[in-house]
Amino acid sequence: MFTYGILIGVLLLVAIVAAKSFVNVPEGEVAVLCRFGKAVRSASGQLLVLSAGLHNKQPWDHVLRVSIKEQSVELSGDDDRTVMTNDGIVIRYQSALRFAAVVDQLEHHLFGLARPIPHMVGTFTCVLRNEIANFQTPSQGTLLRGTNGSTVEQLIDDSLGAYALIRRERKTLNQRVTEFGKKLIGDHFGVRLEAIDVMNFEPPDELREALNTVVQAKSDVDTALFRAEGECQQRLIAAAKGVAIATERARAIEVEMSELGAKLRELDEANVLTEYVARRRAEVLSEARHVYVRGNSESKTSHEQQKVNP
Repeated sequence: MFTYGILIGVLLLVAIVAAKSFVNVPEGEVAVLCRFGKAVRSASGQLLVLSAGLHNKQPWDHVLRVSIKEQSVELSGDDDRTVMTNDGIVIRYQSALRFAAVVDQLEHHLFGLARPIPHMVGTFTCVLRNEIANFQTPSQGTLLRGTNGSTVEQLIDDSLGAYALIRRERKTLNQRVTEFGKKLIGDHFGVRLEAIDVMNFEPPDELREALNTVVQAKSDVDTALFRAEGECQQRLIAAAKGVAIATERARAIEVEMSELGAKLRELDEANVLTEYVARRRAEVLSEARHVYVRGNSESKTSHEQQKVNP
């Protein structure tokens, strides 16, 4: 029984040693071995880096895993950070740092600093705050045409506030901070800086209310303008339709009168126009209930009227 116990213990020890003699590195990561507190190096003195796959090692080696994927860290932390701009406005912002570890500089990343990522966050937070606080853009030039046909360049002073300027030129701000960060980082942290992104800006409460008022006023003006344009378009369309209907009606009357004139000419040529007019007169008088005729000026007063019953 004692022999079986020793045999089982030996088998367990062999299994544990065999399990600790291999390391599996997944895709997107690399590993560095440390033996008794010292990094394992190759024959040339370079840091031994294990790529993705299964590798053997000493059972007592300690494995340091490093992700070489692009990582994103919030520079603003859990809460928004605040900074005062050059015109005295305190704004809140959210930002993120995107970076990836460099395989050739893992020694700086692992052994250069005790906490490299928090150190990077603090460094680039200071850089970003300084850039926001002093952010300015060069004045833009426009070409004005003179009276003699020549063109003169005139500089336009950008009178926008710092908050509006930063929101409009956020891409420029990100590019400036990223370029400065790439020059600053060098090989101090053993990472490759991808970008520093300012994702959101929030103005003070007073400025937010003023901006909301301006936006609401602009929305009301646009609504009233669109409504007035719609009414004007409707009136123009109705007027155009009315003109078209009146034109067609006048054309129909013209055709009718032309045809009537042609018929009357035919009757006149046939010497029956007088009889036709007399017959039509008799027909009209026969349908009337009362007929008023003007009397002869020799026998009656000029405006005297007679009532005749047909």
